[in-house]
Amino acid sequence: MKYRALAVVVVIGVVACQGDRSYSAGPSALILDGAHGGGNAFFLWLPPVMPQQPPAGQVFSRQLSPTITISNLCSGDVIRTFAGSEVQPEDGQYQANWHTADDYLDAACTYRIAVQTGARQLGLADVDVVDDGSELQNVNTGEFIPLLDDRTLPIQFFIGIGSQCERADSDCGEGIAQPGATTTIVTENGQAGVVIPAGAVDQPVTIIIESADDRPCIAGLLEPVFSGQIGAIGNSCYDFHTEPPLPQVNAAGKFNTQVTVGICADLSGVDHATRDLLQIFQLHAGTQLFALNNVPAPFLRCDPAYPQLLGSRGSRLGNLVARLGSLFMPRPLFASTTALFDVGAGGSTDVFSRFTWALPSQLDLGFDQTPDLTAILPGAAVNAVYARLGVTFSRTNPLGLCPGTAVYANDYGVLGFNSGQNNISVCPLGVASDFNELDFGKIKATFAIPAVQACITATPSGFHTIFPQSGGVAFIEALDANGNVLGRTESTTDRVPQQLCVGGAGIGAVQFAGKGSAYAIFDNLRWTRVLPPTQ
Repeated sequence: MKYRALAVVVVIGVVACQGDRSYSAGPSALILDGAHGGGNAFFLWLPPVMPQQPPAGQVFSRQLSPTITISNLCSGDVIRTFAGSEVQPEDGQYQANWHTADDYLDAACTYRIAVQTGARQLGLADVDVVDDGSELQNVNTGEFIPLLDDRTLPIQFFIGIGSQCERADSDCGEGIAQPGATTTIVTENGQAGVVIPAGAVDQPVTIIIESADDRPCIAGLLEPVFSGQIGAIGNSCYDFHTEPPLPQVNAAGKFNTQVTVGICADLSGVDHATRDLLQIFQLHAGTQLFALNNVPAPFLRCDPAYPQLLGSRGSRLGNLVARLGSLFMPRPLFASTTALFDVGAGGSTDVFSRFTWALPSQLDLGFDQTPDLTAILPGAAVNAVYARLGVTFSRTNPLGLCPGTAVYANDYGVLGFNSGQNNISVCPLGVASDFNELDFGKIKATFAIPAVQACITATPSGFHTIFPQSGGVAFIEALDANGNVLGRTESTTDRVPQQLCVGGAGIGAVQFAGKGSAYAIFDNLRWTRVLPPTQ
């Protein structure tokens, strides 16, 4: 299309409304972007507004939904707004077309073009109109900036990944989550990301992911903690948040469905058993610590489910595909020591805060849910259900009553059959879940990583004779890696649930049963790897 010689007045510095204009002095004319006026380092005006090109070292942030407003600085009124589909990301830049003739511009006034995402202002550019409205002049350079022949100004600008983060040197990820679409956002270095399912938010919201250099990453999280390196590369400590805050977006103050948070971790020198026990921990509301349920994070390259690009060994075709794919897929993680997880590099949550990787210091097994929070049906074998958490179950006497090697979730308890609560038992569904060491043998829980304390809820149920008798005790004993007994605790009250705990350094397993021929019911195993410091 042909251009007419019109120009934008872009004034750097202080230029008040002046001359013979009949209105009171207005705001100073100015330009703000990454190259002028100390503006956002990741925002840059492009031609025709300013004769400059996108920075070579930045990555285009195409998942934002910027809004452009044009205001009359004489009156303070907003005369035009461009949002949504009116602002298109094309060829590494955002663009909207302002048909200046539609707004009857006043040659006596200055007009301000402002770009923002959410409530965050990114850039400003003030334009003046020459007296007859036929042209605009760049007062700073004296150059004419062309408009299209229908007096249309293409407003073009660049936003780089990092515009929404607080620190320019962080590993940043940003984007807009829409109520009706699933959104995946990954940081520039591909080390962290999130999937927001459709329906998780009630209105559009900006999602911001930023690496954090605070160490400890989360105060109060017991070692070992795998927070990675300080800086934008190899960091495994991240802040996730929304703008505006989630309570202003959803009525419940949290996501409507679980979102998947993913973070890569530096696991060099960590043995396989320990890797499989790691979880993403979340600091919520400044004081509460949560271990997230592990899930795959195939949007990160540190996850084994990540879809590999064609030609990943460096072919010319592969390099081309990789460059094209980088527009839509996360960049590679540059930390060479980052290891793959066998079960994924993510966790599920319904709120945002700070996240990092650590080894759980305590696990609670209730035998009603699997580690992925699905229900354990009564009668299911649980020998390996918690293997992902580093606990497996076996029996010391597979030839006793209720013979076999399976350890069951059994809901035949104190309240009778179908009590609604699973206990752990050597007996299958349909048989009472209480057992003793003499006739049935003991249940043994083996820990992949040694514990310092283990507890179980035990309810002595008496003796099963022709005429049932009360009495008897339940017990739990701790074993070291060689099977030697480290300690033993017995119940003290008949037919009353009580927590039995054993402690000691290097507990490799615990075993429990009713003592001798006395029966007992067991539930809720707690495994503690390290005790919190005493206050």
